[in-house]
Amino acid sequence: MIPEDESFSMSANVTSPGPQGIILKGYLVSERADGTYVAPLIPRLFYGADGNPLGASWRQNLTQTGEQVILSRSGGQPSVPRDELYWRKVKTPKEEESLPAPEPNFFDQFNALPLWQKLVILAGGIAAVVGAGYLIAKRG
Repeated sequence: MIPEDESFSMSANVTSPGPQGIILKGYLVSERADGTYVAPLIPRLFYGADGNPLGASWRQNLTQTGEQVILSRSGGQPSVPRDELYWRKVKTPKEEESLPAPEPNFFDQFNALPLWQKLVILAGGIAAVVGAGYLIAKRG
């Protein structure tokens, strides 16, 4: 993925001069107000090793050997009219999401009760524990 207005360069160590085909696979990315769009990379979006824009083909004639930049883009140049690229919308801007209110847990609900209800619940819990203990002791 190459951002539409960013720079890019690819270097290679050329071992033999002559016609070469270097094919990039990927997408040009455009961030717009209504979302993110991508378009497949095409040769006309890049400069070749000689500094000239590539035409309709990825093939170029490399005249020198050694380490060199073989494909590049600089600040969105060379440019291709947007309607000549195959743009596809891949992401829509999300509207501001509000977090759902957390569901109250047992302790929040218990703390919201009046004191007399808390005492009744506490007494019921104590009675249940004492009753269970009595039954266990009686069987044992």
